[in-house]
Amino acid sequence: MCKAHGGGRRCTYTNCNKSAEYVTGLCLTHGGGRRCSYDGCTKSAVGSTDHCVAHGGGKRCQSVGCTKSALGATSHCSAHGGGRRCQAPDCNKSAQGATNHCISHG
Repeated sequence: MCKAHGGGRRCTYTNCNKSAEYVTGLCLTHGGGRRCSYDGCTKSAVGSTDHCVAHGGGKRCQSVGCTKSALGATSHCSAHGGGRRCQAPDCNKSAQGATNHCISHG
């Protein structure tokens, strides 16, 4: 099985069954994997960068002047059209949570 479905090494932290990252034996939540290189930050580094999302790591929005994170398979943040969109007719807002609609449409 793949890591997402229970295969591979598991985190050695008590009562955690997430997959372990790299040779640390721990999942990302418990300190495994690469860490953000920003002074004092203990979050995980994202993607091929050396920083967490809050400190500029991961995929960024491609809109000029925007420094937010790109969402999903898109190249933009939610404010610039990235991520899932509301399914209500003529609505272009972001879908919220597990729904297919924005806050206004439920």
